[in-house]
Amino acid sequence: MANNVFLEEKIEKTIEERYQFIQDIYLYDDKPWVIGYSGGKDSTVITDLILQALIRLPEEKRHKHIFVISSDTMVENPMIETYVHDNIRKIEEFAKKNKLPVSSHIIKPATEDSFWVNLIGKGYPAPQQSFRWCTDRLKIKPANTFIKAQVDKYGEVIMVLGVRSNESHSRSIVMEKHRIEGKVLRKHTTLANALVFAPIEDFSTDDVWKYLMTKNPNTWGSDNEFLMGLYQDSQDGECPLMVDKEKPSCGNSRFGCWACTVVQEDKSLKGFIKTAHKKKDWETVKKLQPLADLRNWLKDNRNKEEYRETKRQDGSIYKVETNEGQKIGLGSYKFTARKIILEKLLEAQKETGVVLISKEELELIQDEWNNRLGDLTNSVNEIYFRVYEENLFISNQIMEYTHNELDILEGFCEEEDVSIELLKRLIRVEHKYYGMQYKNHLYQDFDSILQEDWLHKDEISGIKFGDADDN
Repeated sequence: MANNVFLEEKIEKTIEERYQFIQDIYLYDDKPWVIGYSGGKDSTVITDLILQALIRLPEEKRHKHIFVISSDTMVENPMIETYVHDNIRKIEEFAKKNKLPVSSHIIKPATEDSFWVNLIGKGYPAPQQSFRWCTDRLKIKPANTFIKAQVDKYGEVIMVLGVRSNESHSRSIVMEKHRIEGKVLRKHTTLANALVFAPIEDFSTDDVWKYLMTKNPNTWGSDNEFLMGLYQDSQDGECPLMVDKEKPSCGNSRFGCWACTVVQEDKSLKGFIKTAHKKKDWETVKKLQPLADLRNWLKDNRNKEEYRETKRQDGSIYKVETNEGQKIGLGSYKFTARKIILEKLLEAQKETGVVLISKEELELIQDEWNNRLGDLTNSVNEIYFRVYEENLFISNQIMEYTHNELDILEGFCEEEDVSIELLKRLIRVEHKYYGMQYKNHLYQDFDSILQEDWLHKDEISGIKFGDADDN
């Protein structure tokens, strides 16, 4: 018992010193702080430490603002999304109640940058290590946009992150590389006028959990034992706020995206489902199993030739030099594949009862299909109706063709050996400029389409398909 008391006193003394240290840094200048909060153990500790340090200061000394930001990629694990949003709300309420200069913010990618608009609308293949297009659009860009807005307003900001030097040797090297000589703060690796403060860089994992279990519930009233339970259920780590590309993918982490196909196996999602089965928590199984099934389908079918184009986004043939000669790389998803994926996504949404894709995203997907693929029907609404048996009521914004009319067009194209896809895109452009007096841009758009590799089938004759990815 004496040892336990001594240990508690030692922890308390160390933490009190940590509060004082944070207060000293806070009072040193007028630069606002931005805390990256993911809901995981490390970010929970730093947020708790800072709120405790701040509340210990007299009100007149709380002189500068602190922003608590959390990234929502719009493809978050539903359980984690609920937990994080609830905590962000509690932090906001606690700050208002205690007159702290703290505001909390959920940051999301712009709709045109969302995972499904890029994958289903533009045809980007499901991410993999060689083509990890998602991190920048879903996490880095939204976070950096928010931070840059504060830089524009205040001149400089201090990013407060839950990075720890003992997490890995490479992390320690990166942290030390950007340290300012003789200073506690570091230069940010990519953001100008942003400094980094890592208040728990010397914490071990044991230190982190010891702090959380000693302070339970935490400062804003959340249950840290519940947080530990989430870790135990998932058997994995958290995905921190992403503000640069030096960090690895979040796909193998408990707070990563459920749709991530960068890793071979999503151990965290699998862990949650396995635990839910053990607990006979069928509601959680119902929410997560369809997501795991769709994620696995995307990974398993990502590089199938029947789902992928032979062209790049600009229409050029994607050729790859290999030791065996020239091969054709795999380009964007074909239109047929995109429609299959959308239908599977909507089926998963219906089955889980969780909103997986917004109406705004569906509207942008239809726009992409209009502009890039020459979709002459309202394909998004047709797929939506098949799944839900009700209309989505989004407009194709052009004259829509019936399927009988399209069958006739396809018949003519077969007779004349012309690509139906090419013809649909040309018709789409003609409708776009219908009724306009000046049509210079129409002819430019026609020319741009015809310059693509539609008519040069000899270029791909005899060339084998390869495994390269392209957007």
